[in-house]
Amino acid sequence: MSVRTSSIIEHDHYSSIPDLIAKKRDGYELDPNEIKQFISGLTNGDVQDCHVGAMLMAMFIQGMSEREICSMTMSMRDSGERLQWPKYRGSVVDKHSTGGIGDKISIPLAPALAACHLKVPMMAGRGLGITGGTLDKLESMPGYQTQLKDEQITELISTVGCGIFSQSLELNPADRYLYAIRDVTATVPHHALIVSSILSKKSIEDLDALVLDVKYGASAFMKTTEQAEILAEWLYKVSELLGMKTCCYVTEMNNPIGFCIGNAIEIEESLDLMKYKINRSKDLEELVCEQGGRLLLLINKVQTIEQGREMIRETFQNGSALEKFRDMIIAQGVSKTIAEQLISNDDKIVNSILKLAHKHHHALASQTGFIQSIDSYKLGTIVQRLGGGRLKSTAKIDHSIGIRLLKHVGDEIQENEPWALLYANDNAANHYPKFLDDFHTAVQISSTPVAPLQRIHKILS
Repeated sequence: MSVRTSSIIEHDHYSSIPDLIAKKRDGYELDPNEIKQFISGLTNGDVQDCHVGAMLMAMFIQGMSEREICSMTMSMRDSGERLQWPKYRGSVVDKHSTGGIGDKISIPLAPALAACHLKVPMMAGRGLGITGGTLDKLESMPGYQTQLKDEQITELISTVGCGIFSQSLELNPADRYLYAIRDVTATVPHHALIVSSILSKKSIEDLDALVLDVKYGASAFMKTTEQAEILAEWLYKVSELLGMKTCCYVTEMNNPIGFCIGNAIEIEESLDLMKYKINRSKDLEELVCEQGGRLLLLINKVQTIEQGREMIRETFQNGSALEKFRDMIIAQGVSKTIAEQLISNDDKIVNSILKLAHKHHHALASQTGFIQSIDSYKLGTIVQRLGGGRLKSTAKIDHSIGIRLLKHVGDEIQENEPWALLYANDNAANHYPKFLDDFHTAVQISSTPVAPLQRIHKILS
């Protein structure tokens, strides 16, 4: 919806908050000072919850211009403290995903980039709905601390080169406040509000380059390619206006990424990639190398995306990414002993630390053929409902719950051959009848060969 750029009433940045709401409600564009006044009011007490709900609904219904989105993003960014990296100009990068099942790309990507001598101050999030959260996965490792002070972040990036941590109370308080109100006013799924929320957090990191992964499909927030493309275009456009070199990927999220879904189990899979094990997930590897390679290209560390991909892959082959991962987790609270055990090749020791649930259940193929699709929505829901995700924000995560896929799309399978393994605990056993049908029916098998899955639908760069 178009936004009118002038009003029949004169407005300035001294207007009352209700006047600003009325202006937006009537379809007029808010100028940068007015948006700054509204966002500042969130932290100084001038704006009440009822004002926020009304303004968000006005923005939702009337839409926002490019100028408004940029102004809102910058005002949210400036509502608290910001990270700054003047010593590392030209090498500070990050990525952001809109969330998916089995999406653990950040975990091996951050140390791989650090091994390429880049700086990666990665503010990550927790699970939303059935989608897993990077911070929840990392907390599967005993002692890992996600809440860091600014001076700890500075030390971490200066010495190790990468860190994966949560947004502190001092960083972007306006976004936390707005998101909480959006969640209860049915205004979460709006492109302009999503863009300002994502980019205000990323612009706090003082980045030189950013990769954005916008997912579509049954288990993504954007259900169709058209919705994902619109969001990606807005993210790309506003990122460029904010001065960040950016690339946006539009990727498929009907099928899980990699072999593992859960928390501890996805740390295990990430470690397998960083150890470059023969049984590592190839689709996870390709996505990590693609996104990492793109960041290297954006800041001119390589001449081609192919060179970038190989530079990232080499950090797994030579063990330098694994070393950076060890240093990162030690710096974020994991004991040196546990960190050394996690990066070892002794699977028994690694399993004893990550502690997957001991009750197993296999899903068997109903016929011989080829894996056509694996329903990430069903599998993500099972993990969430058995305790591996949250049904409410205060719920405690059971890191031991997970699903291990034994087959990928395109693989051949025999009747009654296992295609997935569910890890659950005794106290979840009474839930099995609800979920076993979904577990068994989450796979579609074709009688004819199926082409390997193509994840990347579109690239905006």
